[in-house]
Amino acid sequence: MRKHSILIILLATIANILSGQNKASTQIYRNPIDIPIFLSGTFAELRSNHFHSGIDIRTASKSGHKVFAIEDGYVSRIAVSPGGFGKALYIDHPDGHTSVYAHLQQFEGEISVYLKQQQYNQESFEVNLYLEKDAILIKKGQVVALSGNSGSSEGPHLHFEIRDTKTQEVLNPLAFGIKVQDNVRPGITRLVLYPIGNESYANNSNKRSIIGILGIGEKEIPKQPTIIEASGEIAFGITAADQLNGVTNSNGIYSVTFNVDNKPVFAFVADRFSFDETRYINSFIDYDFLKNYKSRVIRTEIDPYNKLSMYEKVVNNGILKVETGKTYQAEFIVKDFQGNSSRLPFTVKGVKPKAAVTVKIDSALTKVVAGNAFEIKEKDYFIQFEPGCFYRDQLLSFKTNNEKGYLSHVISVGSKYIPVHQRFKIGIRPTNEKISKEKLLIVCIEKGENPTTLGGKWENRFIVTSARNLGNFALMCDTIPPQIKPLNFNKGASVKASKRLQLEIQDEFSGILSYRGTVNGQWILMDFDSKNNLLTYDFDNKIKKGINKLVVKVVDNCGNSKVFTCEVSY
Repeated sequence: MRKHSILIILLATIANILSGQNKASTQIYRNPIDIPIFLSGTFAELRSNHFHSGIDIRTASKSGHKVFAIEDGYVSRIAVSPGGFGKALYIDHPDGHTSVYAHLQQFEGEISVYLKQQQYNQESFEVNLYLEKDAILIKKGQVVALSGNSGSSEGPHLHFEIRDTKTQEVLNPLAFGIKVQDNVRPGITRLVLYPIGNESYANNSNKRSIIGILGIGEKEIPKQPTIIEASGEIAFGITAADQLNGVTNSNGIYSVTFNVDNKPVFAFVADRFSFDETRYINSFIDYDFLKNYKSRVIRTEIDPYNKLSMYEKVVNNGILKVETGKTYQAEFIVKDFQGNSSRLPFTVKGVKPKAAVTVKIDSALTKVVAGNAFEIKEKDYFIQFEPGCFYRDQLLSFKTNNEKGYLSHVISVGSKYIPVHQRFKIGIRPTNEKISKEKLLIVCIEKGENPTTLGGKWENRFIVTSARNLGNFALMCDTIPPQIKPLNFNKGASVKASKRLQLEIQDEFSGILSYRGTVNGQWILMDFDSKNNLLTYDFDNKIKKGINKLVVKVVDNCGNSKVFTCEVSY
């Protein structure tokens, strides 16, 4: 009997381990901020080219809220940059997790002192510091920073993450005791049908078709037709979002399950993922639909080179094989982390197959096999794709056109509606090789928008760079230096009543590469807020009583530079 009990306990333990191996830990931490928790972003929310790696906690549109360590630990990393996370703090905890606090206004105490010392040692505002274990010890509840709006943040908030320290996978923070008020179910707003191949039909169409949704409590129903007639292989998609109490913005959902006749065919659960796989979002969604309609559809079909780990219970790559005469009871179930759910039931009726659609393949298109390397080299350009650039095999066009306003032919590579997973190499030859090579750069051209600069270096008669989107590319040059404008002081004026100097620096084309400021010949720490083109020097011991000489030099990505010099009285 005792052996039998031990066996049951052992089997139960193994089952628990196996069922929970992809789940975040249930360790409970204190909140990172002492105000009511309202979210402007949820974990794994669908963002541009990535899944959101944490939660965004609202701070009432204000910076300066105290940020607390969620548990004992030590500072393992301090990162400061003009974009991205801005000012970010990483704390390793004894239980194998790392907490991350980003878009901060400033650091506190020993952390702030250490950071400033390192910035002056390196003579750089932008730093990425990895600290020795126990160099800066942290206690649970200690104030480590103030919340802010630094980096690429679009408004004051605290971006908060929990990571697996060993793997650096990000985990859903809501699994660690952070409570949000949410008794509102998610909403499903669109059902999309995807016939696969030339012999499949849904709703009498071989193309993608969209069905609107009517909400009726916990269930949704499709608008007409309520019974979907189909033949062949069909994939499905939905648009869904979550609503939380006390906020007007929509958030991402936690899970999606697609059942056919009460059996799972597809599931997605947002518990954890790695940064290496975050760009798989462009295969997870209908990328073409996003580019055309600015809205995201979650697809059940999984592309051959989509390795996203958040998929579960997938059968036949999320595709339903519809047989003539059979009826299928299908249902999407969408949940938020608190367990609120919405259901979208519908019926699929198998009908007699139609004749296959005849598709004439354009002989000008080139097949690129997703798992292989590919290179095309012409007189005016070359393109190199590494294995894994695409999620599935693609037929691409490669064309050259003559257009005014560019210093090369315009190179058309495929279509902007096709997603690319990793960077590919592109080289373009200038039409006039007498132009200064240092001033040339590759731009991506999209109708109705300003060219996007991609940079570039001179290599064997080509300007070469990498790109992560298909489209139209050409060469332009930048010979205009950056601009520098003082904001809160004038040349020769007294700044004694001020606490800081602020300047606007910007470059209209290639972008700012570097800047350097000195007072009386000594390097000074200047905070750069790239989204606002704002350079700030908070007074320290470098500024002296009397006349001080300020020099700021800014260089753009084509080597053009501007120097601003003035004297101020302190």
